[in-house]
Amino acid sequence: MSTLCTVMPTAGLDFLTFLAATVLVIPIFKSVKASPVLGFLFSGLILEKLGLFRNIEQVQKLSELGVLFLLFEMGLELSLDRLKGLAKYAFGLGTAQVALTTLAFTLFALPVGNGLGTQILVKVFHANPQLAAIRTLDEAIVIGAALSLSSSAFVLQLLSERGELTTKFGSATLGILLLQDIAVVPFLVLLPVIETTDLEGQSTATLLTLFVPTALQTLGSLALLLLGGRLILRRVFELVAESRSDETFVALCLLTVTGASLLTQRLGFSDTLGAFIAGVLLAETNYRTQVEADIRPFRGMLLGLFFVTTGSSLDLQLFFQQWPIVIALTGGLIATKIGIIGTTAQAFGLSKAEAIRTGFMLSQGGEFAFVLLSLANELKILPMELNRLLIIVVVLSMALTPALAEAGKRFAEAAEGDEASGDLTLSGGEPKDQKDVRPVVICGFGEIGQTVANMLESPFAISLERGKVPYVAFDMSPHRLEAARAAGFNVMYGDATRPQVLRAAGIEYPRAIAVVFSARQGSVNAVKHLHEAFPDVHIFARAIDLNHASELRQAGATTVTTSEQEAGLGLGASLLGDLGANENSLNFLTKALRKQITNHVGEMATEAQSRSPDEQNAPAEQVFVFDSEACNPDEMRRSFLPPSRTAALSRTNASISSGDSRSGESTSQSTDEEDSEAMRKPGTQLLAEAKVNESHQDPKAVKSVSQHSHSSH
Repeated sequence: MSTLCTVMPTAGLDFLTFLAATVLVIPIFKSVKASPVLGFLFSGLILEKLGLFRNIEQVQKLSELGVLFLLFEMGLELSLDRLKGLAKYAFGLGTAQVALTTLAFTLFALPVGNGLGTQILVKVFHANPQLAAIRTLDEAIVIGAALSLSSSAFVLQLLSERGELTTKFGSATLGILLLQDIAVVPFLVLLPVIETTDLEGQSTATLLTLFVPTALQTLGSLALLLLGGRLILRRVFELVAESRSDETFVALCLLTVTGASLLTQRLGFSDTLGAFIAGVLLAETNYRTQVEADIRPFRGMLLGLFFVTTGSSLDLQLFFQQWPIVIALTGGLIATKIGIIGTTAQAFGLSKAEAIRTGFMLSQGGEFAFVLLSLANELKILPMELNRLLIIVVVLSMALTPALAEAGKRFAEAAEGDEASGDLTLSGGEPKDQKDVRPVVICGFGEIGQTVANMLESPFAISLERGKVPYVAFDMSPHRLEAARAAGFNVMYGDATRPQVLRAAGIEYPRAIAVVFSARQGSVNAVKHLHEAFPDVHIFARAIDLNHASELRQAGATTVTTSEQEAGLGLGASLLGDLGANENSLNFLTKALRKQITNHVGEMATEAQSRSPDEQNAPAEQVFVFDSEACNPDEMRRSFLPPSRTAALSRTNASISSGDSRSGESTSQSTDEEDSEAMRKPGTQLLAEAKVNESHQDPKAVKSVSQHSHSSH
């Protein structure tokens, strides 16, 4: 860190100041369930007022990396499956919302210099004409586009906390946010091109001459970039993934973001476009989940720095001077978006109550408004004072998001009554009669993991669920992953022992977890981390031996299966079956052995907790002894009998074939009597008799006995 401060004496100290503010302020906002975005904005405001930033320009340049990572992550989210699932709300409702809201705010500012908005602000709120007047069409469009966007950070956090992401109105909200994220990219790409070209006084033919070749060149360059990236990027990630080096994989993620941004910048496009394209290229690969989890800390830190620098630009003096205008603009922003979204949403299948809730939930400004306004400020599109005023309006509307969400819920209840509101969501926001869609997580997709996945996809599991049991398997072997996906299994590349990876895959809380790693310490660490992250989720773990099973139980595994013991049970059952034991006996014996092994492992885990660390590191050799006397005597005696129904059925069929209808009844009755008598016999005697009975039923045995009797005569 001293080297950092020597090379960049002011920027290094400013970054230290930012880290200290993050550590102090963000936990406070988290404790009151407020968005970290507000915490970062508040930190920037306070740090600027205290004069603790020494070189804000250098900090702003560093914070621009946060925007690149945000766009990269946004590209990662644009997988085909997600687009298909939200297509109706994203490309239908989302497109209508962005277009209509941008048009409404733009028309509100027109005609240039004397728009309706300008007249209201000047005449009603006595605003300064120089502040309220819009000078150019570009200025009006930028303002309209910036204010049409909503806050993904605030809205998604609220929906997640209330459990409403899976509701109909939650899906509609998510679809609109997704389209807004896509729509901001053309603005970021085209705005610098338009502003660097002199369009005044140009004819239509001249404009076409200027833009058509540029557009074709742009599309051609992007096509080559996408094709080359698809072929090269996937192969590079495969090579790095095979090395099993976490550090190298993280370095490749960072290189992908910064390298793609630099490449598009050299081609004449914006650096944000490169980051977005890199994310899109990786969205359809097997590595998306792990990449998203690895870059999230960097994205969060650098984007937080961006919000801090945005907060430092908040002008409190301007707010106190122009507070009537700020309140008016904030109210107008919220009312306009509620009206447009609430009206449009009903045309796309939402009820009146759902449309109202969606409108209130998305009525604030968003994070990308800061990005657009910052870019417009750099390009000198907006006056400095107007830019600062709009940032204040966006921040204030974002701070009102929780209150707006609650107000939307109240208005929705009033619109359709308590019954309609009850149909919309249950307590906690969960839809009625919705089955548990949480997936089972399989950590590792070797032979055991494949067996578990096959069982979850079996007809028996489907009959339990009235549909397929959802599951997601994770593995770190690229070749195994490719083969598994080709076979139709739902497998992702990633370290499932990290809760961040599960959340990046969209798994907030799994239904159950199976840890089937072959590495001893790796599986123990996995169970420990997963149990800490999801304490109420049942964890099923595979153990190598009894000592390993004891360690897994201590780490938090709910159920432990010892692979060597299971192999022994399977081998022993096959051996006894070949020697003549019946199926009931084998089922009883394996069940009793499993139960005693499980109890023995629990006793070992309890005993291990009382030992010293040195003793735990060198566990004693364990020998398991089956206690047959601990078994239930009645169950044990019953286990030696062959199934009475099968015996009765075979005897009845024999009686029917001989024409004696009464013999079937007597046979059935005698079978019950024989079973009752057999229940009183010792197990060894029953086993011997069972062998004799089986020999009599075997045609070969009957033939040999007959031959023996003839020879004796």
